Amino acid sequence: MNRRASSPQPAIPYTALVGQVLLGHRGRKGLQQNDIATALGVSQSAYSRIEQGDTTISISQLRVIARHLDIAPGDLLREADGLAGRLRMQGVVVSDEKGMQPAAVMIGLGILAAILASSK
Repeated sequence: MNRRASSPQPAIPYTALVGQVLLGHRGRKGLQQNDIATALGVSQSAYSRIEQGDTTISISQLRVIARHLDIAPGDLLREADGLAGRLRMQGVVVSDEKGMQPAAVMIGLGILAAILASSK
């Protein structure tokens, strides 16, 4: 009997959605990661982990980032929530937890990339 291993359910942490929103706005403003990192008082690599969704941010950090991106903090979160809704419609689990199966996250990120590419 030939059994196929079942694919993991696509999943993505909410922090990764926020990170992708920040990345998109930073790119449109023509800013480098180091520009935002300096404003936050963190290293470029620490800020990179925020955009990758590996690190959570505080409300005050969100405000500093938003100010440098010329956007309201709530607008950034609304955009992330909109992406979360679109991902859920595609069967992707959006979680507040970070300890997900790497394969599930890779699939979720691929679906997110497709959504972002289609909205350009």
